Amino acid sequence: MPDRLKVAFNDPEHGWVGLTISRGGERVTIVASYTPSDSFLDLANALHNLFLYSGEAKVILHSGSTEYELRFSREGEVVRLEAWEYPDRLRDAGRGERFFEASGSYEGVCIPFWRALRNLQGRFSAEELNARWHRPFPAKEIDGLTSLLREPH
Repeated sequence: MPDRLKVAFNDPEHGWVGLTISRGGERVTIVASYTPSDSFLDLANALHNLFLYSGEAKVILHSGSTEYELRFSREGEVVRLEAWEYPDRLRDAGRGERFFEASGSYEGVCIPFWRALRNLQGRFSAEELNARWHRPFPAKEIDGLTSLLREPH
């Protein structure tokens, strides 16, 4: 049995948050800013759409001039995740580097990200989370996804 994917956000502080993705002995951490992309909202929407449809979704995380891209894709029952790093916003051809990948079911790849968002949401009041992240946390979108996941299928 392959190692389970684990995802965790640390406590946001001054508009920055750490995201750790691990599987077995492999572990990567991204420290991301609240701006310019609304990465929590983009992640919640990606997870929602991938639950309902095959296709692709990208979540961009910014860390100074470096950009990180989480590329999710779903074909039938298989979900694939690739994490890419771009040294600058120009995204020149061939300058990105894939540094993590995983594939499996929606439950194996996407649910760990949903759990990490729910865990983060549960650690703070809405006001405190918004103040720490410097933008509104997508509680409504995460709650909607939670309801969708809990429906019988």
